[in-house]
Amino acid sequence: MPYFLVLIAALVIVGILIWMKESKNTYALLGIAFIVGVTIFSVFFWQSRKAETSLRVVGYSSKLFDSDLVKWNVSLQKSVGNDELNSGYKSMNRDIVAFREYLISQGIAAEEISVQPVSSYPRYDNYGSMTGYNLNQEIFILSDKLDKVEDLALNPDFIADRGMVLQNSRLEYLYSKLPELKQELLAAATADAMARAREISGSAESKLGKMREARAGVFQITEPYSTEVSDYGIYNTSTRKKSISVTLTAYFALK
Repeated sequence: MPYFLVLIAALVIVGILIWMKESKNTYALLGIAFIVGVTIFSVFFWQSRKAETSLRVVGYSSKLFDSDLVKWNVSLQKSVGNDELNSGYKSMNRDIVAFREYLISQGIAAEEISVQPVSSYPRYDNYGSMTGYNLNQEIFILSDKLDKVEDLALNPDFIADRGMVLQNSRLEYLYSKLPELKQELLAAATADAMARAREISGSAESKLGKMREARAGVFQITEPYSTEVSDYGIYNTSTRKKSISVTLTAYFALK
């Protein structure tokens, strides 16, 4: 609305200037220009006063929850000599096959196991002479059997017995129903914002109107009772128990 009035005012002023150039009745034209200016100023003043009749509040919600999925990232390594690369590949393959069968025998489903291709890197001594190769291969286990996977990860005896080096072993805890949980948190944050708005408007003896606008913040998924926050959001996968929180900025009309 104000922008439309500015456009009309500009056209009127241009017309007045042209008319003033061609007409001798200068006082009449100045009077018209004054009326147009006062009218536009009044509309802008009314708009500015109207903008003040709104209330901004920030709602908050949080919840503790348990992960229902675990991802075990395993990186295995085997070292071979300069002339043992081919035999090393075969040995590594036998070890990986045996490890996969061992996981299945421990209750991990075959479809929960993902084996990545093997890679090899030259190995050198302190004098720059090549002494052999390091063979690396990664396995990912994604399962809802958290206790079983944790037990396997914390007891890597099978890997050690095969002569393999556990280069990296990392557990990541995930949650499969995160979209539903986020919706629940947003609803709770909205309710909290409305409750805060009612309390503030009631204390100010104002009547709360409809919500004009709502903006949700980023979700912070951290370890329980953490104070860590990030402008881009956090998704901590290092702990089995987690805390999720979100803020919601709401704007309400005041009557």
